Amino acid sequence: MIEDLYTMYGKVCVVTGGSSGLGSYMAQGFLEAGAARVYITARSEEKLKAKAEELSALADGECIPMPGDLSAMEGIEALANTLREKEDHIDVLVNNAGVGTGGPFADMNTEVWDMTMDLNLRSPVFVTQALLDLLKANATHEDPARVIFTSSVAASENHAHVMAYSTSKNAVEKMTPMLALALCDDNILVNTISPGRFYSEMTRGAWQDPESEKFKAELERIPAHRYGGLEDMAGVAVMLCSRAGSYFTGEVLNLDGGHRLRF
Repeated sequence: MIEDLYTMYGKVCVVTGGSSGLGSYMAQGFLEAGAARVYITARSEEKLKAKAEELSALADGECIPMPGDLSAMEGIEALANTLREKEDHIDVLVNNAGVGTGGPFADMNTEVWDMTMDLNLRSPVFVTQALLDLLKANATHEDPARVIFTSSVAASENHAHVMAYSTSKNAVEKMTPMLALALCDDNILVNTISPGRFYSEMTRGAWQDPESEKFKAELERIPAHRYGGLEDMAGVAVMLCSRAGSYFTGEVLNLDGGHRLRF
């Protein structure tokens, strides 16, 4: 029974922002759990193709690169159209693409604010809408399709230097149960993973010197006393998208080693 609970055998998945960090961790998890095809998107075609080749070599399934820019509706429509040419359905959509911004409030401008809201909030909402037909096509009451959003512990923290970023992620968490209700009759489950400190490109400045006193102090503040890694993110993503997670919807799962307990 346990093996059947966590298998993703034959599933077709899409992971935006899948060329590195958390997105690539989830893509790898899906492939190693038996997914047939995992499409990964990003703007850098060279980096995307390299990651797809790397992940395809790890399992029997295929990782397929789909370069594109999801910051504009044209890019979202292009992604949806390309997927329709290749697939008659998708089982999993992970909305992971986004941007991290920060700085003093006095220096914040409308361009940075709008870019942050567009990439972190508007784009994933309308990617989901654009792919609804493919998500609904094979979804059933017994085996629903899954949509996952990526948030951040910043959604519940109050740090003025990441105002736009924190606000965008807080909105993602607020939206999650509402979208889950909107899509439940279509047999689509919607959940959000809210990671804390993970080894990724966004946090490289903090962990690239593991012997620094600053990094050691940060680990002390995290109750688990470590950063998250591939297995941590992949494990939760696979759980949510396999039979094991088929009774979760509208939830925000804090994957942070207890980080939020400090706030």
